[in-house]
Amino acid sequence: MNREIGSSFYKLEIEDKVYQALADHKIEFKDDVRVYNSGRSAMRAILETIHAKRTPGTIWVPEYYCHNVTAFLERNYSSIRYYYIDPFDCDQDFNFEEFCTRNDVILLNNYWGLFEYNYNTESKDRPTIIEDHSHGWLSTQSLESKADYCLASVRKTYPVPIGGIAWQPGQNNFGPGYEDGLDETMDKAYLTLKQSMIKKRDYLKSGKGKKDIYLNLLSMGESLISASNSYSRPDAGLYAAIESYIKFDVNKVKAANLKVVLGHLNSSEHFRIINRKGHTPFGLLLLFRDKDIFDQFKAFCLKRHIYPANLWPDNDLRTPWKYFFNIHVDFRYDADDMKYLANCINEWTEKSVPTMV
Repeated sequence: MNREIGSSFYKLEIEDKVYQALADHKIEFKDDVRVYNSGRSAMRAILETIHAKRTPGTIWVPEYYCHNVTAFLERNYSSIRYYYIDPFDCDQDFNFEEFCTRNDVILLNNYWGLFEYNYNTESKDRPTIIEDHSHGWLSTQSLESKADYCLASVRKTYPVPIGGIAWQPGQNNFGPGYEDGLDETMDKAYLTLKQSMIKKRDYLKSGKGKKDIYLNLLSMGESLISASNSYSRPDAGLYAAIESYIKFDVNKVKAANLKVVLGHLNSSEHFRIINRKGHTPFGLLLLFRDKDIFDQFKAFCLKRHIYPANLWPDNDLRTPWKYFFNIHVDFRYDADDMKYLANCINEWTEKSVPTMV
């Protein structure tokens, strides 16, 4: 099989070795979840549930966030405002009650599975709290959340074409429901991305087809997701697949793989490794200061079939270190893959970039 690290998922079959690497580690999530077509759909279902009860004041969203999601929110709600938080400092003292009122809603992002927000759940002055665990599914904060609502885009974690989930911590009868009717745009996105995953499997496993075919389908599917505006009930097959996958603990293999790659990865003046003791991050998280060096690193990786994801290119932090890559280290990869990844990055550090002044 062709080696690729960090790229989009391909379709898995039960007999695949990597499927077993995932399925060998199960977890029982104590809260009932409701499945949606995307994390954005789950978020809208939650916000519509809140609006059905009362008209909220301001909906507070972090400045550092996915531009597709903020565009989606601004398309649907006029009361969006943004607050600043450093997504790479999980130990910072952050108190949202300094700017939120009890009538507001605040979205807290569990950045990279490393953040744990502390707030008084008994406070009568706090806003309604929504936590986004898209990059921290099954992290401590997601498992022990005290928020009013939670959501996650699980297609970032599991090999499903589309899909998100929502839940209310500590409650079995989850409130948010579905919008009436079908979402033809999201149905097209599901079928398009499903085909992309199938074509990618064929390409990686047997060399059939061309890379451009599944990449073009991937791009088309992502555009369709961005165009969707609903929170309708997902396709039955997708619903069943997500319910099956979220029983698997992705962090067991991630933690083992990270231990290998970090054990072989040399320190560098060009990037910082974002990590936190006792936590399993979303992937190998590398933070850069220099944009040119950041771009050089990506170009070097692509030549070696390593695909770092820039999260998120349209954000501008108020810190010198602000150019960020995630490289997936999930159940698709083994120790040899991690050694290869570390060796490639070490080669780049030693041979391909100048010393910083």
